Amino acid sequence: MSRPAPSPGALVAWWSSSELRLGVVAEERGGRVRLIGEGGRQDRVPAARIALTVEPSGRAPGPSHEERQAAARRVEACADNVRAAAAACDVALLWELTVEQPQAYATGALAELALGSGAAAQRAALILALLDDGIRFVRKGEDWEPRDAEQVAALLEQHRRTAARAQARRRVLDGVAAAVAGRGFTPSDSATERRYLGALRELAIEDLDATEKARALAIEALDASGLSYDRPHEGAFRLLRLLGEFDSDDENLDLLRYGVRGEFPAAVVEHARAAALRAPAGDGRLELSGLDTVTIDSPYTREIDDGLSLEPLDGGRARIGIHIADPGAYIEPGDPLDVEALGRGLSHYLPDRKLPMLPPSISEAAASLVAGQERPAVSFLVELDERGEIAGWEVARSQVRCRARLSYEELDDVMRDGGAASEPGIARLVELLLRREQGRIASGAVRIVADEVEPRVGADGTVVLERHPGGSPSRRAVGEAMVLAGTIAARFCVERELPAIYRRQAPPERPLKLPEADGWDPASVRAVRRSMRRGEIGLQPGEHFALGLPAYIQATSPLRRYQDLAIHRQITAALRGAPPPHDAEALQRIAATTEQAERVARRIERAADRYWLLRYLEQQRPGAVDAVVVALEPRPVVELRETLLEQVVPSLQGVEPGQSIELRVERVNPRADVLVLRP
Repeated sequence: MSRPAPSPGALVAWWSSSELRLGVVAEERGGRVRLIGEGGRQDRVPAARIALTVEPSGRAPGPSHEERQAAARRVEACADNVRAAAAACDVALLWELTVEQPQAYATGALAELALGSGAAAQRAALILALLDDGIRFVRKGEDWEPRDAEQVAALLEQHRRTAARAQARRRVLDGVAAAVAGRGFTPSDSATERRYLGALRELAIEDLDATEKARALAIEALDASGLSYDRPHEGAFRLLRLLGEFDSDDENLDLLRYGVRGEFPAAVVEHARAAALRAPAGDGRLELSGLDTVTIDSPYTREIDDGLSLEPLDGGRARIGIHIADPGAYIEPGDPLDVEALGRGLSHYLPDRKLPMLPPSISEAAASLVAGQERPAVSFLVELDERGEIAGWEVARSQVRCRARLSYEELDDVMRDGGAASEPGIARLVELLLRREQGRIASGAVRIVADEVEPRVGADGTVVLERHPGGSPSRRAVGEAMVLAGTIAARFCVERELPAIYRRQAPPERPLKLPEADGWDPASVRAVRRSMRRGEIGLQPGEHFALGLPAYIQATSPLRRYQDLAIHRQITAALRGAPPPHDAEALQRIAATTEQAERVARRIERAADRYWLLRYLEQQRPGAVDAVVVALEPRPVVELRETLLEQVVPSLQGVEPGQSIELRVERVNPRADVLVLRP
């Protein structure tokens, strides 16, 4: 039965979804009623949503602000009375009185029973009380029916659990706010706390890859904490740090994100110690301990993979020896060391730490080419004619003893300051290798000349920068020696049809625009690098464009790259006349596993370098920095001269690539990867 629309000025209760509201009728038109509610709010609702008329008459509010406010005050006064009556309504007792006779009860009858009156105001109060309880009665049109005892018990238990969850949630959110306010945090290890902390941890570590559920929970905690931050993942980390979840402000979260292995398992360490004590079999090894072999590395290097020697021959010829450490002499395929090394894939070198592929007892001691110690090696012996062309080559399992260890800087000093007279063999070696490099470049290889900056972190957290000049003769010569060894390794495997992992690189889609030999500036370096195609690996030989080689194998770092260790095993087995330990299928698996590890390592190392370079800027607090413009599209990009950091500067205008400029450092936040520069 339809109810007549209330008259203007009547104060009514009406249904807003499942909520009961009060309002004064301003007008009724076309079956819709305009109502003025608390706070002067206006609503237009169908007349059918009017539940009851609380006060049938009164002054109808006009269009003026004052009249609407007067109506609102009338509603608010009535609402206070209705709420007070609702609070006095004992719904539990009302349910006990009616549950034994389950039926639909009229609102007025229940109001009479609970409040002593079935008047309109008491009916509205009863409805509010029943809605607030939400458990014991269910609405049936305009009537109410008591739920049975089993339903009520279940709903009460559900309500209790909901209230407990809300209370636990509030405790956690109040706790994080207290931690940010400096009042400390006492963990409870509750399920709710673990859920919030887990969500914060996921956001801090995974950033944009965090699940939506975790992100929502973490943001809720961050909002409740009152912590300020630039980016959500940074805020999550900072909050967790305050809560005692991380030990350092400089925690490397990428190591956690990618599951990079840290400490070695005790069983692996013990196996490595035992293996290091065993003298490797010398049967069939070529005795090369009498050669004048030196190693050339960074002063920080402890895993010494390679040594170089030079033997003058008749007619201006010479034999270069590239002697590579042979950890395979201590590690058997499938043993605990091998399994651990494959799981790691390679060593990680970060500004504040090193995570080796092999335990130090092998990688830094027994197998490392430590000066003055005899070590097993795989030697690539290459005879060069007077023009520096390959006249012959040999690969041998060998025994070597390195005479001395030089740093790149020491060798550069020798070459620059005329000390070559005291080291004629080394000087000649560098000369031959640089001639080889020039020959490759003349044949189409691409050598990008660019300085490198390496951040290093002291024990006190201070960041220092090491700059490596792109034109360093020592680094170029050592790099060329490694390329030469990889060239010979590829020839060896191709000629013997030995399964191997080759490195390949296709030519760029368009011809490169290379600068003159001395014209490499940061803009041209960036442009050429971005024009080059990404390298790839495979079991078939193929062109390596940048190196200018028809086939190339990476084989010079078996202490720190598992792919190189696998290649060594293939080569040494062939030299012994034994079948290769890895068939093509096994090598394919190794290639896939280690290539993924290398991709992850590149991401981690790039991110770590950038973080610590930003920390350097933060520590130095420079007001201004020198930079060079390296790109304009889609947005201007500069390279900072001291740190070699690349950074977008959107506000930069009227500049050209290669132009030197000075910029102001406005803000640095390494954890959020924020660097704000202004002209």
